[in-house]
Amino acid sequence: MFNIALSGISSSQKYLDVTSNNIANANTIGFKRSRAEFADIYSNSVFTNSQTAVGMGSYNTSVSQQFAQGPLSGDTGNNLDMAILGNGFFIVSNDLNAAGVTASVDRAFTRAGAFQISKDGYIVTAQGDYLQGWDVNEDGSSTSLDINGTHAIKIPEDTGAPQMSTYIGIGVNLPADQDVKDPAAFDPKNPSTYNCSTSQTIHDSLGRAHTLTYYMFKSEENAGNNTSTWTVLTFVDGQPVDVADTANKDSVHVNVTSGNSSVQGNNYYGFSMTFGPDGKLVADGMIPESLHFANDAAGLNSQRADGVAADLSDAMGGGIDPAQDLQLNFEASQYGSSNFTVNKSPYNDGFSTGLLTNVTVDENGVIQAEYSNGRYVKIAKVALADFANPQGLSKIGDTQWKQSINSGEATPKEANQGGAGAIKGAQLELSNVDLTTQLVDLIQAQRNYQANAQSLQTQNTVMDSILQL
Repeated sequence: MFNIALSGISSSQKYLDVTSNNIANANTIGFKRSRAEFADIYSNSVFTNSQTAVGMGSYNTSVSQQFAQGPLSGDTGNNLDMAILGNGFFIVSNDLNAAGVTASVDRAFTRAGAFQISKDGYIVTAQGDYLQGWDVNEDGSSTSLDINGTHAIKIPEDTGAPQMSTYIGIGVNLPADQDVKDPAAFDPKNPSTYNCSTSQTIHDSLGRAHTLTYYMFKSEENAGNNTSTWTVLTFVDGQPVDVADTANKDSVHVNVTSGNSSVQGNNYYGFSMTFGPDGKLVADGMIPESLHFANDAAGLNSQRADGVAADLSDAMGGGIDPAQDLQLNFEASQYGSSNFTVNKSPYNDGFSTGLLTNVTVDENGVIQAEYSNGRYVKIAKVALADFANPQGLSKIGDTQWKQSINSGEATPKEANQGGAGAIKGAQLELSNVDLTTQLVDLIQAQRNYQANAQSLQTQNTVMDSILQL
């Protein structure tokens, strides 16, 4: 009978150990509480009477992990901190080859998202394990969902190479009640010689920013068919640049002859647009779709009487690509408003050299680098994994688990898809231990231990009494 009491003491000790471990990890990031599970020992055979058989005590069947969602910490101030709001696990590995690819299948899984940057630029855990991810497409989707295709995520070390502008655009509404201006009197220094102006930024092949200014004036008003024609001239950094429809080699020639203009004697080549009574462009006055700025290959020289076009690279300065081909998409309307407005924000596909200023992660697990030039580059997508039976995972410490026969193989998942859960950046999942409940369990485990010890003492007293007969 001593064995019954001893099994009870052993079970109570296990209960105490599990509860104490839960309490000890109440502040461990990503920790999942454990539950000690027990069963009775019951011995019976065909030679015994089951109605009078006595149990043989209890034993610990398992210590199972409880993967209930833990509370989130709120904003930690570290953008590389991540919390999973769902059932998924981060994939980490301590093995890496020279190409940054996991060199073996020795992967671990964790809910602890307190990540940091290693000296080599990789995203790692506090223990130095590499966070795994996939390459990412421009739309944020991963290029692969193969768990063996994951790799360590590295923050780029480059400064963000510049890109020269090749395509720009802007949209404006021109006021319908403006007076006609004489093109021959145009003067960029005198606002009274044009009706409207606006500007946008463009970039050369070295990434240097330049200011492109549009000067717009109503050059003709035809009362007979209720149309108005506007002319647009373009200047870069205060220097004229010719624009033409390269498909038709057509442009609008403005010859400044007024003695009151500071640019008397200059010739400018821009483009025009004609509006109907509804404020929209008429068919034969549409803005060409192939507007390009003059460059070495633009073919505009033949348009000029002097044979020398106002070239884009000349206006930008030396040391740049002289054949920079810059296409312009200019959208315009003329509605009954007294105010000139820019109704479509300027667009520019070029950018200057940028320094890495920030790294963020969105709820889809896309890690994005932010540069000082305003660019955002998607670096990678955090890989998640899910299991058919998470309680079957094998505990290996450091708040990490490995797959086992009982858990089943890891199923790769994208964040926010397939039940793995969303990723919350700059947050951490706290331990799911409820201290109040654990303290009550601790008292209960202590009482059980004392009761079994008392049972053992009673058995001992009975044996003493028998021996004294």
